[in-house]
Amino acid sequence: MGVPAPILRKFCHRLNIPTPSSGYWSKLQFGKPVEIPPLPAFEDKEVPTLDSFQKPKKKVIEKAQKELAKEKEIPSNGESAGTPSNSDEPKQETVYIMEEPQDPREKIQYELKKMDQALFVVPEILYAKNPLIIDTKEYFRGDKNAKYLDRNPYKSKIKSPLNIRVQPENLDRALRIFSTIIRVLELRGHQVVAKDVNNTYVIVNEEKIPILLYEKNKQIPNTESNYPKYLTVPSGKLKFEIPRKKLFSIYTTCIEDSPATKLEEKIISIITKIENEAISIKEDREEMERIRKRQEEERKRRELEELKKRELAKKREKERTELKAAFLSAECYSWANILRAYVEKYESFLNEKETIVDEDKEKLNWLKRKIEWLDPFIECDDELLTEEDKRNLIYPETDMKDNRATFHSYSEMPPEFTFWNNPFRRRN
Repeated sequence: MGVPAPILRKFCHRLNIPTPSSGYWSKLQFGKPVEIPPLPAFEDKEVPTLDSFQKPKKKVIEKAQKELAKEKEIPSNGESAGTPSNSDEPKQETVYIMEEPQDPREKIQYELKKMDQALFVVPEILYAKNPLIIDTKEYFRGDKNAKYLDRNPYKSKIKSPLNIRVQPENLDRALRIFSTIIRVLELRGHQVVAKDVNNTYVIVNEEKIPILLYEKNKQIPNTESNYPKYLTVPSGKLKFEIPRKKLFSIYTTCIEDSPATKLEEKIISIITKIENEAISIKEDREEMERIRKRQEEERKRRELEELKKRELAKKREKERTELKAAFLSAECYSWANILRAYVEKYESFLNEKETIVDEDKEKLNWLKRKIEWLDPFIECDDELLTEEDKRNLIYPETDMKDNRATFHSYSEMPPEFTFWNNPFRRRN
């Protein structure tokens, strides 16, 4: 129905209906005798309906505010100007119900305030009904007295205790506080799990939250010897902690005894912080997931850029290779034409001088065959020379870096007098 307890109590008082006293529900839970006052005789009064508890619409609220303003303007004799007062008519009271907050942390506080506040009261006597409380009590009792466990039939059934680190005189108080915390958490739909003596968790919306309750220490002067100067002793003050690991650090939420208030009066604060911690863990995990996704997207983006760069480099290299091949073919064609013109001129020169012999013709025919091998437009293979020889011929190794294809760049020039560079040679 969603009716706040204060508003419901207000209507009960108006109809003279008795309400549970403070501590009623706690006594009832632990089997203590409770007193139920009898219902009074029914009087014919205005009985509120379910509609009166619902949140009024905006127009109804504005109308109620206007009527309230008019009532303030009514004179003391009960009559307004020109309008007789009708005191016999019952006044309609507008009920305002607080909206449930949307923020998850505010919603937790809102829900805890709506609960029976007696549930947060720590009992003065420990009624060990929860298995975790029973196991912890028996564990510490056996730890205090080893012989107790030897004759205890419950020994084989004792499971892991709660993470409680207190002196024996404060164990009962710590168990009562823990029992109240567990009761409220279970009513809220959560689960408390004791993994081992050093690890106790609360499962809140599938989030695992570690908790522990321990007794603080204090330092007092050492009156028995000079070293150490101070001794560490239990202080009797309890402290509830919610440790939390975040990256490489540990953050701790603490609720402890103070001079003004005890830990028993801070159960609501403990429950609130536990549930808020579950929200924070979920938010951090979601934030880490968003960061991971952004990093993954950034990694994929960088990989895609690198892939594009490599593909572009491959295309550029392919273009350069093709262009080099074209340059080589063009150079071969150019040198073939130069050599072809040179052979024609050489043969014509020898014929004019009438000095041509069979040896000269053989050399000229040899060069013509090499020209055909060098010319890219003539399909002709050479028995000895290869394409690599053609590249080295056009682009000598000593000049490959700047790709200057000139015969003047040869490291070893041909002899001074040869058949090709001295047509006027003398024969013996």
